[in-house]
Amino acid sequence: MKRTICLFSLVLYLSQITAQVDADALFVLPSVSSVEMTTVTTPKEGSLVYNQDDKMMYEYDGSSWVPINRGDETKVVADDNIVITGSGTTADPYRIRSVPATLTENADGTYTFSNGVDPDVTITFAYIGNVPIVSQSSATGGCSNKFEPNETRDVIIQGDYFDGSASVTIVGQTVNSVTVNSINQITANVTSGATTGDFDIQVTTNAGTGTLTNGFSVKTALVTNVFAAGDITLSNQMSYTGGVLDRVVSAGWNQQGYSTVHSIPAGGEGHLNFVSGPSNRYRMIGLNSDPATNASYNTIDYAIYLVANSRVYVYENGAYRGNFTTYVAGDNFEIYVACSGLVTYAKNGTVFYTSSISASGDLYLDSSFYSNNGNVSGLSISN
Repeated sequence: MKRTICLFSLVLYLSQITAQVDADALFVLPSVSSVEMTTVTTPKEGSLVYNQDDKMMYEYDGSSWVPINRGDETKVVADDNIVITGSGTTADPYRIRSVPATLTENADGTYTFSNGVDPDVTITFAYIGNVPIVSQSSATGGCSNKFEPNETRDVIIQGDYFDGSASVTIVGQTVNSVTVNSINQITANVTSGATTGDFDIQVTTNAGTGTLTNGFSVKTALVTNVFAAGDITLSNQMSYTGGVLDRVVSAGWNQQGYSTVHSIPAGGEGHLNFVSGPSNRYRMIGLNSDPATNASYNTIDYAIYLVANSRVYVYENGAYRGNFTTYVAGDNFEIYVACSGLVTYAKNGTVFYTSSISASGDLYLDSSFYSNNGNVSGLSISN
């Protein structure tokens, strides 16, 4: 019973002492400004002061005043890609107090971490960013994306980790200029070479090189297919002999010769060619997606109309498009379909009409003959 009372009395006594401590009796470190702290003459190792500017305690380690870690500091840690220099500490991680601290990008690509009190820490990247990734190019895929030999135009390159140091290399091609639009896109102006095929695209930055295999395509030459005797389906008053397509008797828009053996494929490039016969007959020669429908001209998608008065008209699905030029026997005619679907009409290599209707679907040779002995020859499709 006596022990319990004594213990209670001791606790009560200590509580009274704590409550009665005078603030003037507390231990107080010397309070100095940052300037005053650095001007102390030959301080002894282990000396302590209170910095009234940044509200931190400092200990003298024998060579400099070092802040006592209060837990509100930032650690800057180096890795394989970062070189750090600073006079505040030689350790890794480097430490800088938040009072506050700021990170500033410098013109030379380095960064400075500073709080205005401690020595600054400089961060230098061994290389900038990640190795670029090249994922897509506008110079491959469909026919309209591919380059013609010796063609100059822009290529859009998609990917990731592109920066201002990016350069573009395409084997066998000339890269005239490079514009980095964003971290994900580059525009390269390229002049293709004369060799056809697929080529790799390489994007190189300070971090390394990324490659898109077969990311650049130069079109292969079109193949010309001359129609053989068995390639053309004929109406009962038509003939195709020795490469000459003709109506042998009668008159009327009811005879045709067509073929589905060769075609200009949908989304592809190609052209139909033929040579005109006599200039005093009526017939239409052209390209059609469904040539077997009937023998009339009104279902031919794109037709050159050779008229008996030596004039050349254009009809498209029976619609008159205009009277454009004249012709004589032996003139070479072409209906060209671009990869984009643009259709043009030419005589002896000169375009005389461009259609406002884009091609769609596979296109085949079709014709409609009104007059007999109004032949055409040299029929071929290049694709």
